[in-house]
Amino acid sequence: MHKIPVFLQQDRGFIYNVDDYLELRYTHRIVGCLIGVPVSKSRNVNISALPAVLSRYEMKLAIEKQIITVHNRTAELMQSPKEKNKSSYHNLIEKQASEQRAPYVEKRLSEFKKLLPQIIEGKRKKFLKAGSKDSDIHIDPATLIFEEKQKIETAAITRLIQIPMKHPILKEPSSTTLLLSAGEQVKYKVFKDIWEKQKMYITGGDTFGCDFLLYPGDPLYYHASHMVHVLKNSNLKTNLKYLIRCCRLSVVVNKVCVFAYENCQGTICYQTMEWEGNTFCIT
Repeated sequence: MHKIPVFLQQDRGFIYNVDDYLELRYTHRIVGCLIGVPVSKSRNVNISALPAVLSRYEMKLAIEKQIITVHNRTAELMQSPKEKNKSSYHNLIEKQASEQRAPYVEKRLSEFKKLLPQIIEGKRKKFLKAGSKDSDIHIDPATLIFEEKQKIETAAITRLIQIPMKHPILKEPSSTTLLLSAGEQVKYKVFKDIWEKQKMYITGGDTFGCDFLLYPGDPLYYHASHMVHVLKNSNLKTNLKYLIRCCRLSVVVNKVCVFAYENCQGTICYQTMEWEGNTFCIT
């Protein structure tokens, strides 16, 4: 099974390959967050804009399900590079320069060939002006092209320096344990339970003041249908004002309000609240 490489940076998982991200999104329903891409339901959104960042819950789930491999270079990047790594990096830079020079030479040579008749005529006029006889003037087009090619290949060019987002020298994946706090552990159990049982897309719910948003399909094409709030315990009456705020907000944004919690047996339970007149209906 192909495992998608994810690069751990500042405690977040980054994906830089478009195909890997699309596989993660459409095959495994792990959406992540595209950096610099606004939230939109438009079909014109450029989904290939990378990098993408996985939340801590998405990353932990993908590790457990053996969907991804984690590359953690934090410790190595804090140290001075070894000579072997320096050599490999310089080889990459030279390769990039060579790849940039090839199309540059081809373009300049193509332009030279288009102007070759005028160039030959200009040289002939110079020889005539210098006193040479027309019969003695012999200008070989192939020689001119060869000389121009040598000149272009040895000339200095303005190079584009690529700044890699991920480490350019890929190594074996690192064994990484993602530690979650007690509160995050409960939220992760809810996230995992929904992902395994409901077959819905799940994203963070910060924009709507909840823990998770549930989508019936890809969030690029569907609006969220449910707002999930993770509770510390099963007693919904502990904070009635909090429940009212959550439910009122869900009505305004036209979403179903769901409360999730872990019972004494360690099972994740759900309660849904909906408006019925002026009273709440708990289902």
